[in-house]
Amino acid sequence: MSSGPKIVLQFVGKHPTFEPKISFYGFKAEYKFLTNYGIITGQQMGNNCTFIFNSTDKKSGWLGSPNFPGYYPQNMNCDYLFYGEPEEKIIIRFTYFDVEGIGTCEYLTASDYVEFSNYMSTDRKYTKYCGKRDKFEVRSDGRFFRVTFFSNDRFEKSGFRALYDFEIKHTPVENTSTQSFVSTNKCVGMVSTNSHLLIIYIIL
Repeated sequence: MSSGPKIVLQFVGKHPTFEPKISFYGFKAEYKFLTNYGIITGQQMGNNCTFIFNSTDKKSGWLGSPNFPGYYPQNMNCDYLFYGEPEEKIIIRFTYFDVEGIGTCEYLTASDYVEFSNYMSTDRKYTKYCGKRDKFEVRSDGRFFRVTFFSNDRFEKSGFRALYDFEIKHTPVENTSTQSFVSTNKCVGMVSTNSHLLIIYIIL
């Protein structure tokens, strides 16, 4: 995939002067002019590398870097924006991750990286991710989540592939009930716990 609207493909065939010429079959390829950067999930905003994922459209799916599983282009800045419903959180599970970079993935290391945020701006809660990593997951704090992919003009790798899920927030449930009942014919016993009376019935 090219980094812009133009790309040059050059074929060069050579053989040693003093050796018999050997014939090869060459190559065959398909080409496409794309405006979605090879990203086929989410809703693209115009021709930008920005894709919207709405919980009301789909509760789970996958996302990938531009041109995945091929090498991603240089000088990319792609945003994946997730919008859940009020009681939902977003979970991103990476099944493949190979983004060119080292260390803390900062500017001084000339690293490409993936960044996460609970806001449209930078979120200091999350570190940048780069390099080759095993499977891992990242969770949002609320109903909105932003995943940003950045590549510079140095080197390329295969990028990433991840599964996303909109899930209901899990809230701890307090036991405020003072009594528990089971439909029964005979009372077997009564137990006092935390100043509340628990009555247990069992059918014999």
